[in-house]
Amino acid sequence: MPWLKRNLLLVAGGVVALALLGFAGYFLWAKIQAESEVTDQLTAQTDELQRLKDLNPHPGNEKVNNIEAAKKQEQQLQEFLAQAKTTFAPLNYPTGLDSGQFRLLLDTTIDELQRAAAASGVKIQPQYAFTFGDQKRQMNFDSAVLPSLVMALIDIREVSHILFRSKVLTLDGIRRVAVSSQDTPGLTPGATDYWSKKPFTNDWAISTPYEFTFHCFTAELAAVLEGLYSHPHCFIVKNLVVDTAPTQLLEKEPTQIMPAAPMAMAPGMDFRMMMRYGLLRGPYGMAQPQVAAPPTPAPTARGGLTPMLDEKPFRVIMWVDSLRLKEIEETKPVSAPTPPSPPVEAASN
Repeated sequence: MPWLKRNLLLVAGGVVALALLGFAGYFLWAKIQAESEVTDQLTAQTDELQRLKDLNPHPGNEKVNNIEAAKKQEQQLQEFLAQAKTTFAPLNYPTGLDSGQFRLLLDTTIDELQRAAAASGVKIQPQYAFTFGDQKRQMNFDSAVLPSLVMALIDIREVSHILFRSKVLTLDGIRRVAVSSQDTPGLTPGATDYWSKKPFTNDWAISTPYEFTFHCFTAELAAVLEGLYSHPHCFIVKNLVVDTAPTQLLEKEPTQIMPAAPMAMAPGMDFRMMMRYGLLRGPYGMAQPQVAAPPTPAPTARGGLTPMLDEKPFRVIMWVDSLRLKEIEETKPVSAPTPPSPPVEAASN
């Protein structure tokens, strides 16, 4: 202890020197760690730069700026998407309808189509309901299937108007997708209202198929395809089947000849004049039968050649898909539901 008292300053200086050495060691170690982290980041960035330089195509050099080119291409892609949205613009489907409102829309649309067919001279089945015969007999509808029924009704209305404007001869039948368990699909085109095909969907769109069976000539079929192509909303013709199957809607009704009513001799008219002009009826005798003129042969082509092409109506079975882009909410991935937390037991006293 006497030595410590005599060398107190020396001891205090040694303690301070040791503390400073410890702090200096810690500081050196911290800087070494920071330098190591910076070195690792620099190495990672160097590797990333080398990877980018090895890419094909690479980001660019002093002559070619591929990054700027990629930004321009992204802008062009956005413009293309905006144009595609106008091409695939959805129809104006009514939403939020209840059973009464849908029934009113159904009756109005069917009446509109029947009047349009009559005005265009297109023959349809008597009281044809355009695949909604079962629904016309209902008053209440399941709210889960109402949106699908509304979309099908609007799609069929649009395509039917195209057929009517094209002046097809007959609309034999339509088939659509079954939307409920009571809808029974059939195999014969035009014989039933439903078929076995289902809507197709992906991440961006929903495609709903329909089948239209009609009779027409070549010009009318070309007008139908032109109408579908130029329609502001997206209808895609997936398949065409053409055959010579007949239809009852084109059968000619027999012409009824009304018999001439008997006529008595008019007072003051000469008997010989009535005999001459076939006006003698009843008790004075029968009129002389009229001799039908022989049918005039159809004129042949110049040079005595007969026409080789005599077009007749043919049946067309057309498959049409109605394409509807999904809304942004429909394209978002559905997150998995959060499992419920276990119940917390109350602590007993």
